Amino acid sequence: MSKPLRSLSIMILLVLGLAAPTAAQAAGPPPLPKAVNGAKVERFATGVGIPTQVAFSGQNAFVAGAAEGPFKGGVFVVKPGSKKAVKVAGTPKTAFGIAARAGTVYVSSGRKVFAYSKFDGTRFRQSKAIFNGPKNFNGFSGMAIGPNGRLYAGVALNQKFDHSADTSLYANSVVSMTRSGKDVQVVASGMRQPWMMAFAPGIRDPFVSVLSQDLPKNNGAPDLIVRAAPGDDFGFPKCNWLNEETCSDYSEPLVKLEAQPGKKKSLNQQSPMGIGAIGPRLYVALFTGTAKAGPQVMEMKTDGTGIKPFMTGFVAPVLSVATHKGNLYVGDLTGTIYKVRG
Repeated sequence: MSKPLRSLSIMILLVLGLAAPTAAQAAGPPPLPKAVNGAKVERFATGVGIPTQVAFSGQNAFVAGAAEGPFKGGVFVVKPGSKKAVKVAGTPKTAFGIAARAGTVYVSSGRKVFAYSKFDGTRFRQSKAIFNGPKNFNGFSGMAIGPNGRLYAGVALNQKFDHSADTSLYANSVVSMTRSGKDVQVVASGMRQPWMMAFAPGIRDPFVSVLSQDLPKNNGAPDLIVRAAPGDDFGFPKCNWLNEETCSDYSEPLVKLEAQPGKKKSLNQQSPMGIGAIGPRLYVALFTGTAKAGPQVMEMKTDGTGIKPFMTGFVAPVLSVATHKGNLYVGDLTGTIYKVRG
């Protein structure tokens, strides 16, 4: 794949880049990636072509899957003992963010957020659209539930505003709301594309992966990992953290992931996607990754130090990371979700 997934509106580019992994799967499953610490990596599940986020409720894992081209999306379930994700009847045709708390599964699909509960093994017996955004709202990306019990979400990018100001509702921000979809508040702003987020134990603010601008080509702007505290403004579009002289008045990102040299003198962003936390450590899916190791899961401390590879050897771009009971669940674009001890 020559161009990574950079916004919701250009996900169709994934289809063009998946021909090789899909053909390889016809002859057998893709080879397992490797954990740098030597921990055993296993296949947790297959069956979701574009697994964007994973959440756990009871004994079940629920996977949000985006729909593009031949790839079917929606909400999928992986039941205990199963290695196959199965579409949950009655869920949207496409899903992006997913989070769970107290038996309820929250799902973002376009401008809507749904709350699902009372899962009977096949479908949810209760469902409700708790948020339905207006036409001047771009929709949501990833979601997480904070220690205050509120639902947090990134606001999706309108690609027309790749490196310019977007006047749509809540653009370039992380918002929070009650778990009934009320009292929407902007938490932090100035992020071109806040993608996924996670909370670490003892820290009230979400850690957010942020994708930098695509254009002009080879602009070199770094992708970001931020700790989105209330009132933070990370500067976009006036500041893209390439020229820090324009950024002195804005909140400092936790980590700036520099663009990597590619073929034909191009610059490829590392593209942080899924993010999860285990104790004081964060794990981030790098869709494109580094020039040396390619797509990978990166490990770092919650203070932004100690950055190093955690999983490498993926045959396709890495899209999602979730954590649960000390384990990492990592989805890539072969449609496989891997499990490894963190």
